[in-house]
Amino acid sequence: MRVFLLIVTLLFAFARPVSAGEGHYICPMHPHIVGEEGDKCPICGMNLVVQNDGEALSEPEHQHGDMKMDEKKSADAVYLCPMHPHITGKEGNDCPICGMHLVPKEDMDSSDQEQDSHNNVEGSIQIDPSYIQTLGVKTTTVKQTAFGDSIRAFGRIAANMRNEQEIAVQGEGWVKTLKTSAVGDVVKKGDLLFTIYSPDLMAAQSDYLISQRTGYKVGNPEQRLRLKGMDDQAIALLKKKGAMMERTPFHAPIDGIITALNIREGSHISDGDVLMTLQDFSSLWVNAEVAVKDLSHLQVGTPATITIPANGDSYESVVDYIHPVANSMSRTATVRLLLDNPEGRLKPDMYVDVAFNADQQNHLAVPSDAVLYGSMGAYVIEDLGNGAFRPVMVKTGTTSGDTTQIRSGLNEGQRIVSSGQFMIDAESNLRGGMSAMDHDMGAM
Repeated sequence: MRVFLLIVTLLFAFARPVSAGEGHYICPMHPHIVGEEGDKCPICGMNLVVQNDGEALSEPEHQHGDMKMDEKKSADAVYLCPMHPHITGKEGNDCPICGMHLVPKEDMDSSDQEQDSHNNVEGSIQIDPSYIQTLGVKTTTVKQTAFGDSIRAFGRIAANMRNEQEIAVQGEGWVKTLKTSAVGDVVKKGDLLFTIYSPDLMAAQSDYLISQRTGYKVGNPEQRLRLKGMDDQAIALLKKKGAMMERTPFHAPIDGIITALNIREGSHISDGDVLMTLQDFSSLWVNAEVAVKDLSHLQVGTPATITIPANGDSYESVVDYIHPVANSMSRTATVRLLLDNPEGRLKPDMYVDVAFNADQQNHLAVPSDAVLYGSMGAYVIEDLGNGAFRPVMVKTGTTSGDTTQIRSGLNEGQRIVSSGQFMIDAESNLRGGMSAMDHDMGAM
């Protein structure tokens, strides 16, 4: 019996393993163990599975090997700071200088290769894309924008000088009666203002009466009365009385307010003295100070909206006159507008805001904040893509609101930095680009 068992054991030990494709069941982890359906591996206890034609026996081992290789590769990967490459660490670490997340060195190398084409652009500056968001950089597209649709200016209400009337007398005399005794008195057309005693006026009245009685005229006696200052109402009264008036009356020629009073009762007056000034405030002027660069968009008749900041009231008006001389200090010119004031609510010297509704004209433009100014003039930062930037010199034109016209230097569709350009300008790499640009512009 013992001899039989020994022979069976030797036969099993030297038995040939069943090859793949015979439809036997094998252990996935120990392929040399074969058996039938339902058997288990005597080593690991796993259920035997069918081995099909040519199926790899050691696939699980390869998979485990690949996982171990990936883990080893991840453990051996070098992580660098994009802004400070000398700082190294492991995955998940942050740079102790700038606080940025470390990135794999391989990613930085591939990124550098992709950006070589941008680095070859003359005067360009390279900034890691992962740092751009940290800087708060925003870009916009250069495009056509309507200008002149709303030009704003600061203004002040003034008296309409066309509605001002001065009262003067040609001749010497004395004021006998004064009906309007203070500046600010309101008068209506035809109201008695004052009376004067004047030998010159009495002589002119005598000549007029004699010419009316005898028909003998030397010159034009009635015209002489007007030249002496008598108004039509006083001349009509003289004709009605038919006798000289010792106290010659003077009446208000317009509705208005006394803005200047240079006499009192009993005052002596000389030939040509201005006794008082009347002003009609039913119509006013608004003198707006408009920047010289915006004057090309305005003309007589251009509509405008006048707003009173004190109460928010708005009035519609039009441009009445554009002064031909500009202020050399403020670089503005005065634009005059007409403003009706029938109720007298508006007063001279009130401050107002004026918005001119000028004709629209399309021009190439960028946000005003995107334009920087240096020793060489105005420039913008062009976005070349993939973290590459380049300073571009430009010539600016009109500024309307928060938009500035670009006369030359850019084309429609180019992308420029609209926010964060000052942070880019602070980078040392960009300073090198600026120096190159200054050198090139100086050579030009």
